[in-house]
Amino acid sequence: MEVLQERAMDGVYPMPVAGREDPPRQSGLTMVIDMGSGIETARDLVNSAGRYIDILKISSGSAALYPVSVLKEKISIFREAGIEIEAGGSHFEVANWKGRFKEYIKRLLELKFDYVEIADGHLPLEENKRLDLIKQAKDMGIKVATEVGKKLPSENIKAPTIIEQAERDFEAGTDYIIVEGKASGMDVGIFNNDGSINEEELKEITEGMSNMDKVIWEAPLRLQQQALILKFGCNVNLGNIFPQEVYPLELMRNGLMLMPLINAYRKSLE
Repeated sequence: MEVLQERAMDGVYPMPVAGREDPPRQSGLTMVIDMGSGIETARDLVNSAGRYIDILKISSGSAALYPVSVLKEKISIFREAGIEIEAGGSHFEVANWKGRFKEYIKRLLELKFDYVEIADGHLPLEENKRLDLIKQAKDMGIKVATEVGKKLPSENIKAPTIIEQAERDFEAGTDYIIVEGKASGMDVGIFNNDGSINEEELKEITEGMSNMDKVIWEAPLRLQQQALILKFGCNVNLGNIFPQEVYPLELMRNGLMLMPLINAYRKSLE
């Protein structure tokens, strides 16, 4: 499926913010979470917004509930558009808990998933085992995204621990690090309990991480996305984006809405 079709305003005016990468992107990734949409919804999303989606995460444990034929067709729709498919971390946590990790990876490969997400947001996972499972998954032929952070605010981990975990994961071979933001976007990771960004935590992580190009910030709320775009530019990697937020996010990346537009205008006057 061709995703780089002519757009309605191509040739009329340039984007206010230049430099937005086109797919296949190496940076500026948008990871969209899917919680059970149907085949026609998937097809509509690809037709209208496939150009702006890099990874589709079959989120939480939802893949466990799909009829196999539906899931296969849905995955095929996205992959034909060049969009990679990731299984959410809850799938891994349950499979690991039940002692079925290898069987789980084999099934993901059969279903044509590109990524397994290895996470311990809900359930404990020993450090040595986490690193071993990253290596096992890579050896079995699937790419790995590891999530760093906890779902419960009472278990929230801070920047030094996030950095240490991420660096160990990189050394073990993970392809991407996902900094936990969960679906609510509040009170975990780099976010305060009102959803605003903890600037000190963000600064410490970005200064301490060795490979920021391979970090995806989970940022489900629009103001969080805007803040990260203003800080890091249009090609910052963002995840936990709801399907209905793909267009607003891409508008901000290109300077077509909110503060990115205002700032682009002000800059043109300098």
